[in-house]
Amino acid sequence: MMASMDSNAEDARRRALFSATCSICIETGFAMAERVAVESLVEMLQSCLTEIARSSRAFCELTGRTEVLSGDVFMALVEMGINVESLGPFIKRSNRITLPTPAMAPRTTMPKILQAGEKKPLPSYIPEHFVAFPDPHAYIRTPTHKQPVTEYEAIREKVASQKRDVERALTRFIAKTGATQSLFADDTTLFPLIACKPMSQPYLCALLPKDQVFESDEEPFCSKESAGSSPSGDKRPVGNEAAEVDNPYLRSVKMPRKRKR
Repeated sequence: MMASMDSNAEDARRRALFSATCSICIETGFAMAERVAVESLVEMLQSCLTEIARSSRAFCELTGRTEVLSGDVFMALVEMGINVESLGPFIKRSNRITLPTPAMAPRTTMPKILQAGEKKPLPSYIPEHFVAFPDPHAYIRTPTHKQPVTEYEAIREKVASQKRDVERALTRFIAKTGATQSLFADDTTLFPLIACKPMSQPYLCALLPKDQVFESDEEPFCSKESAGSSPSGDKRPVGNEAAEVDNPYLRSVKMPRKRKR
């Protein structure tokens, strides 16, 4: 976009210099000229004007100012060897050709694909060359979440489908982790059924550790001598065997000791 604007400005400046060069040639007495010759004269005129502007800027900065005055331009003309007094008769010549004022080029605006609403104009305290406000749609809060379903039938269907999914997932989990029965003798993995095994005391499964093996579960080896020394067949646990039971619900009751006062 900026490159196109620069090229348009350069073309407009080039056309103005071309028109000025052609008018000077006509005033001098030329009736026609080749395009290449006119382009060469345009380059010479552009170089002359550029040098005058550069010298004027240098004289302006040399005196400690930031804006160029007419005296700086006169000094630049004198520095280049141009007679300043001859400019008056040249301006007041009778056969001068007045060039028309160049028309303002229309500002190219980028077409928008979607225009939502009307744009808000800039306030009075903001200059016009500033960027305009975006579309009003940019300030509108647009919800991105989906509205919940409030229909009774849809809610019941969704609950029923979720219930079926949960039951199916639970059945598959129990079939993979527990004992199953198969309808087909050839393939036991086809349509497995959960085995129906009634349990007399189901709460003991949660209390008894089945996935761990402890050394205390093994029967201690007792020699004949130790067995014969025990009076009247006393089968009490030897040592601290009762304290080695892992399940706290199966341990023997311990009475608290009475402290002497």
